[in-house]
Amino acid sequence: MGGHGAGYTTKLLVNLLWFTHAVATAETLLIGHRAGIDLTSLTRTLAGGPASSTFIQDHLPGLLTGDYLTGFGLDRIVDQLTAITSQAERLGTPHPLAAAVRALHQEALESYGPASGELAAVALLEELAGLRLRLPS
Repeated sequence: MGGHGAGYTTKLLVNLLWFTHAVATAETLLIGHRAGIDLTSLTRTLAGGPASSTFIQDHLPGLLTGDYLTGFGLDRIVDQLTAITSQAERLGTPHPLAAAVRALHQEALESYGPASGELAAVALLEELAGLRLRLPS
């Protein structure tokens, strides 16, 4: 990957992008669902379109059944997001989206505690919207 620390920075960047995909997908689905778009149809369209991602392909189906991926603690997520946004700050690199993703995860940590899981920020968005992202059984 490069010099000293490049592998760790790469790991943080991959995780930043994954957490960003998760909350962006949740926002998209919440807006669409609230606008009256069928959640099943919208999910299928996202999965088959140019905005598809590994998150949508591999993890969204679980989220839509209520799986918030509790195997990785929210405290560790916030630590990683803080590390990469701090690095961006030190490097003088604009990072408003990364900062927003970190702030949302920090808010979820304060609301739900450290062991809430990788998709706790999505749960927070659902709570704020008063709407759960669930496909009909």
